Order: sequence, then C-alpha cells, then structure tokens
Amino acid sequence: MKNYTVIIVAAGKSSRFNQKDNKLLYQLNNKQTIIEQTLMLFLNDPLCTEIIVGVSEETLTFLLKKNYQAKNVQFIMGGAERVDTIYQCLINHKISNDIIMIHDGVRCFTSLTFINQLNQVFQSQNYEVLVPILPITETLKKVKNNFVEKTLPREEYFTTQTPQIFKAELLYQVYEAYFQTKNKTIIYDDSYLVELFSPKTKIHTIYGEKQNIKLTYADDLKLLKLIK
Repeated sequence: MKNYTVIIVAAGKSSRFNQKDNKLLYQLNNKQTIIEQTLMLFLNDPLCTEIIVGVSEETLTFLLKKNYQAKNVQFIMGGAERVDTIYQCLINHKISNDIIMIHDGVRCFTSLTFINQLNQVFQSQNYEVLVPILPITETLKKVKNNFVEKTLPREEYFTTQTPQIFKAELLYQVYEAYFQTKNKTIIYDDSYLVELFSPKTKIHTIYGEKQNIKLTYADDLKLLKLIK
C-alpha cells in the first residue's frame, strides 16, 4: 500500500472542557498524555511517513520538551478554529504523500488495527474520501427553547469519527474553496467540506470503533481513564 500523511488537530482551546486546563496534556493511567498516546499510534505505523500536528503554544512547548521533533513530527501553529488549524497545516508544509488522514488529537484510543483497516479499504477501493461512522443508539429529539419539536428516525442518522482519509488533491481543493468564500458556515468535520464544495464526490463510510471516543467535557476524562 501507499504511504500516507496524517494531520493531527491539537490546537483547541478546551473551552468545553475547562478553560484552565489543556485536555491534551492530561496523563492517562499509562502515564502518557493524551496527545502523546495519539502521536504514538501513527509513529508506530510504518505507512505513516509524515506526521503534522496543528498545535497551540502550550502543546508545542510540551512536545518540544519531549523531543518529538526528532521523531520526524512537524509542528504548525494552529488557528482560531479547527478548520483554520488544518488549513494552516495544508498551506505551510509541503506534504509529500497523495493520501492524507485527519485525526483529532484527543481521540487517543483509536487502534492501529482500525487505522490499517481504514487505509486498506480506502486504497483497495480507490475512494476519494472515507469516513468512520457509528449508529446512534439513543432516541434522537429535535429541541428548541427547551421544548421537543419532534422525534427523529435514528436509523437514518450516524455519528462520525476521525481519522477521516482523503485523496490529497480533493482535500486541498475543498479547503481552498472554503477559504475563498465570503460567507463562512460552521464546519463540523472535514468531510462536510466535501459535501459543500465537491457535491458530486461520493463520501464513503466504514463502521468505526466504539472505543474511539472524543474527549470533549471534563467528565469524559473519568471514562477515558477507565479504558486503559
């Protein structure tokens, strides 16, 4: 299989977590921080020949002290929003591979087995984009002003995860298109840019991992520490 590049998003403000804390620097039960465990996933994959991390100043300082730059990890200062961080990584580093994964730095329990499966399916089927999804298991309500408007058919809805994998040419195309538009919409994930700016492109899906949770709120940390 071909080699790939991964962009790891690690420049968030942790505003939904705790404004005083950087969730990426929390130590897990194995004494590694969340961002280190995420990095090790890709450092242990021989097909991942390029790791680019969009960072905040605090996270950058920590990783430089740990000497990750010597492990062929590249750092780019992130922007105000997630989409800005990824764009900075795309335009400020000459990416050497034509396949790019994008992964949330806080998803540290993704398995290398799943990463390999994602890559294998993407390349063998010659997809342009492949996104991990999970079915919604709880009842889904549309709520406005604290009142339920209606119940939605959960069978039609799925949550998405990272890593999401793209052909580099497509990813550059949709990011450039987004940043050339005057009226910016909220971007929920990278495949959403494909929906908006390359609507004829088929976004393929693959069943994700239940353990691949995203640390968003402070209470999530308690669950994370129980996993490993």
